[in-house]
Amino acid sequence: MAPHTSRLAAAARVLILTSAGGLVIALVLATSVVDDRLGWSLPSGGRAPGGAPIILGLGVIGWAEVTLLRIAHSTGGFGDPPPGLVVEGPYRFTRNPIYLGAAFLLFGLSLWRGSPTLLVAALAFLPVMHVFIVRVEEPATRRRLGAAYDEYRRRVPRWLPRRRAFKDPS
Repeated sequence: MAPHTSRLAAAARVLILTSAGGLVIALVLATSVVDDRLGWSLPSGGRAPGGAPIILGLGVIGWAEVTLLRIAHSTGGFGDPPPGLVVEGPYRFTRNPIYLGAAFLLFGLSLWRGSPTLLVAALAFLPVMHVFIVRVEEPATRRRLGAAYDEYRRRVPRWLPRRRAFKDPS
């Protein structure tokens, strides 16, 4: 890959990762405004329990992103799909670790902030992502990767992580 193309790809990856973080911050701020204006809050005592899903979510997202960057030189974000099937790291246990980690992160943030509006957004996140994944992402990945992806789909669950890691048959 030419140095210019490599720098451009690296810049695009940074932009994708930064945008994802920015969306989470924007969602937290927007739901805080709604909660403040309506005088809503969750019962107190949620801050400490919110920490565990925040740490878990950030850990899973970080593990998945590092795996994608290391193996495929990709963030997996829109416009930056991995060129091949990634079956290492958290992708051995679930097909969607970044979305799963984001759901934990949003749930934890809703408890940490005491935000009922963010809790609703967190609870809506996985069903919305499920529809997107089934209707858009999986068909596109199937067209791009073919039979290898079909085998991976048969062996690795979409959401709930499997207890034993998937081992690539190739």
